[in-house]
Amino acid sequence: MNRLMKNISFLSLGVAACLSVDVASAADFSSKIETRQGEFLSMADNLRTMKKLEDGRDSDWEQIKTLALENTKIMVELPTLFPEGSVEGSKSKATVWSKWDKFESGLHSLKQNYEAMVIAANEQDAKALKSAIKSADRSCKSCHRSFKTKW
Repeated sequence: MNRLMKNISFLSLGVAACLSVDVASAADFSSKIETRQGEFLSMADNLRTMKKLEDGRDSDWEQIKTLALENTKIMVELPTLFPEGSVEGSKSKATVWSKWDKFESGLHSLKQNYEAMVIAANEQDAKALKSAIKSADRSCKSCHRSFKTKW
């Protein structure tokens, strides 16, 4: 009986150790999840502001350029904020990881739109800026349909 109790004790400790590793991993992801959600919100706010700043006549080209550069920087960082297993507690669908190439391609496409906005701001080209903003909007909506939960 004593041996059985020892075995159960060791088994319990092993299970507890495994569970604590899983809890620690989930806790580690919460920081990444929080950061990426904040980055997406910042990017959306920047895009809305750029739309308001661009009026075709008296656009604030420097501010537009600054915001587009900020969004470009965010796009470079975003892929690192989606470690495998960080779906729990996030607004991301599991398809982010099962279709990573498609997800990453969408991020790259959006980054290119922001880079086009920087160029448009440098050239003070309202038509090019509007086109890049429209493309960015489409890219965001497409990605949300495929990779973001509705809640």
